[in-house]
Amino acid sequence: MTNLNSMSPAARSAAMRGGMDGWGQVGGQSGHIRYMEVRKKRPGRQPKCWCGCGTNKTHRGLANGVCLISGCEMAIRRWVKEGNRG
Repeated sequence: MTNLNSMSPAARSAAMRGGMDGWGQVGGQSGHIRYMEVRKKRPGRQPKCWCGCGTNKTHRGLANGVCLISGCEMAIRRWVKEGNRG
């Protein structure tokens, strides 16, 4: 079982709202809370965002502790908002 104290604040909030069944193993199913975190900077060429804005990928989108997508901050914010509706 994952220790809640070692998680980022966004991950901890998602875990408390959506539960921890399969945390870090299965993500993206209905009922999993989406959240975002800053992507770690890596040396070398930075990949561009898929949304067409031309900026670098700076954030990643996660659900249930599993990274599902990465892109610019605005694209990931939209992805999180879309997934947490309803």
